This record gives sequence, structure tokens and C-alpha cells, in this order.
Amino acid sequence: MSEYMAVVMAGGSGTRFWPMSRAHLPKQLLPLLGPRTMVRETVERLFPLFDASRVYVICGRAQKELIQQDLDILEPEHVLDEPVPRDTAGCVGLAAVFLDWRAPGSTFCALPSDAWVGGVDKFQETLRLAYEAAQEGALVTIGIRPTRPATGYGYLERGEPAGRGAWRVKKFWEKPDVERARDFVASGRHLWNAGMFVWRTDRILEEFRRHLPEHHARLREIRSALGTRALPQVLGEAFARMPKISVDYGIMEKVSNAVLIEAPFEWDDVGSWSAAGERRARDAEGNAVEARSTRVDTRDCVIISSDDDHLIATLGAEGLVIVHTRDATLVCPRDRAEDVKKLVEKIRADGHDSHL
Repeated sequence: MSEYMAVVMAGGSGTRFWPMSRAHLPKQLLPLLGPRTMVRETVERLFPLFDASRVYVICGRAQKELIQQDLDILEPEHVLDEPVPRDTAGCVGLAAVFLDWRAPGSTFCALPSDAWVGGVDKFQETLRLAYEAAQEGALVTIGIRPTRPATGYGYLERGEPAGRGAWRVKKFWEKPDVERARDFVASGRHLWNAGMFVWRTDRILEEFRRHLPEHHARLREIRSALGTRALPQVLGEAFARMPKISVDYGIMEKVSNAVLIEAPFEWDDVGSWSAAGERRARDAEGNAVEARSTRVDTRDCVIISSDDDHLIATLGAEGLVIVHTRDATLVCPRDRAEDVKKLVEKIRADGHDSHL
């Protein structure tokens, strides 16, 4: 598998994890579930299927230095930066033209940097199966058997068998309402879209040409500048002119040869403080606590602080998220934790940008 490469997409903003996640220190650079950052856990999960020479990370320009420091297991030049955010289509396109230049004929997986995966061996075996399917020209996505009617995930509808453990993708579904999500879980045909992809470099570039021609034109400009002194200027100008769109919506929902492999491993995108609490150790009352804390009659709370000297005391609290930092504190019901993004938008509208 010497021509098999891995790209970790680490450009997200992580606004649902405010106030710890900030513009300069987003979710993937936080140790949300243990001693290591999310992006480091993602990279380490790839070993030994990949060696470090075949792993690349693409991040926002403002985080590049921090990620290089965090990922001392990779050479600094294996951390590439996006000049501006352009969603996953921009990230995948940049990865594809870079690998077309650096490793012609390669196949690569594109993985989010901020998900929890249970069972590294099963995860790596799934990538092996996906690689085999991609070698035949398919665009491969990985689906997760749903455990609940989640409304915060996209879904994949499974079609006919495609061989080698893969299935045709009959349809991509956007985030559903709760009634439709229940139907999806009951059907047995619908899987969560984990945002994990595998494809040959030449095949994904061809799909950019067909379905995202504006991206493809800009990517050709970037490809021509790789290895030259003109790259910084060309990259900055060309990347900024790309429309902001996800690779799911821009390409995967439009192609006829998308296939899925059902993951045998556990997965969670850890999309909120409440979800992070589910993946942390909890006390007898169901509280996930990482803070100096005194609690009376407190149940089912997530209590986290980045200030070891600050005491969080709760009385009669139930089902709350309480996150304290030096300059901001969040308090919200656990069942509203996915709405923190709306709160961040209001904080910005109120002119409190220094707290973001």
C-alpha cells in the first residue's frame, strides 16, 4: 500500500465548543476526550497502517504553527495550510493537486480531525477495504450504523451490493427532522455519513472538473505553481476565489459511482459539550467533571474549567453544561448544547469578538 496516502482535514472552527474553542485554538486542537488533542489522536489512529511519511494534515493558516508543534510525529512540511476557509471541497481539492504533484498515481483517504473512533484495528481494516474499492475507480464513503435518531448528522441510503464489502450509495440525505431520523434508524438501510472518504487522486480531480469547474480551474493554477517561488501568491489568490462548498454537496451527491462501506467500529463526531460529556468518565451522579468543583444535589452535568484555581460550585443543578475559561463562562442545558453555535453568532453580533 505504498501509494496509499492519508489526509487529515483540520480546518474546522469548532464553534460549538466555545468558550474553550476559539478562532486561534479550535476544537481539533483541544484535548476534549483525554490528554491528547483531537487532531493528534486522529493522526496516531492511522499508525501503523500508514507511516508518518504518507500522512498529511491540512489546516487553517492561523493554526499551522500550533498544529506543527502538536504533531511532532510528522515532519513540519506535512502540515499544509489553507489561506482562507473554503469548506471540505477546497480542502480535498488542495490535497488532491498536492498529492498529484508529490505522489502521482496515489490513492488517499480524507478524514475529519475531530471525531472519536472506538476500535483502531477495525477502523484500519475498514480503510483497507475502502482502498481496494477506490482502486477500481469508485468514490468511497464510510457509513456508521446509527444508534439513535440523530438530527445533527447527514445520512447515506444503502443501495445494491457493489462487491468487496461495498454498497452503492442510493442517496445522500441532509440532516433530517426527528421523525424522518426515526424512520431512517428503523429502515436498516440508512447510515450516518461520517465524512470519511477514499478515492484515487486522478478520479477525484476528474469529478472536480465535471461538477465543480470553478474549483478545478483554480486548482490547475495551484498545481502549476507547486514547487516554485510563485506558490504563496498563487495559492492565496486562487484559493480565495473558490466558492465555499462541502465535497459532499459539491461532488458526492452528484456522482453515479459513489459506494459506501459500513463501519464495524464505533464512531461519534463529538459535536457538542454534551457529546463530549458522554465520552468522559462520569461520577455516580452522571456528572463529567474536569474542574475544581464542589457539588450538592448535582446530576447529569458537564463541568469543565481551564482555570485550576477557579472553583465551580453547584447546588441543585441537573442536565447543565458549565464551561469556564479565563475570560468567558458558558452555562446552558445539555439538550441545547448543539445550539452553542447560535450563541457564538450572537456574541459576535453584540460586538464581543475579543471573546471569540
